[in-house]
Amino acid sequence: MKDKKPKRVKELQWTKAGNFYILLDEETKKTYTLDPISFLVWIQCDGKTNIEQMVDVFSVNGNRDIVKAAILGILEKLESSKLIEWV
Repeated sequence: MKDKKPKRVKELQWTKAGNFYILLDEETKKTYTLDPISFLVWIQCDGKTNIEQMVDVFSVNGNRDIVKAAILGILEKLESSKLIEWV
């Protein structure tokens, strides 16, 4: 997984509902609810951006380890929900 990059499995319609983002799979009519940080991570899953680049986006004042752990946790959840794959 170290050299692989996360990629959205498919483009989904999304809408903001309060403090959450609702993703809609038009084919299956399945919805997914993401918090704002998870949504921003999902948006970056383009198959070109690696984990370190994502950490760069969210890191401030030397908190890289904490941010990286959080992003890895989010990516695991996105993968288990079949929203991303590793390429």
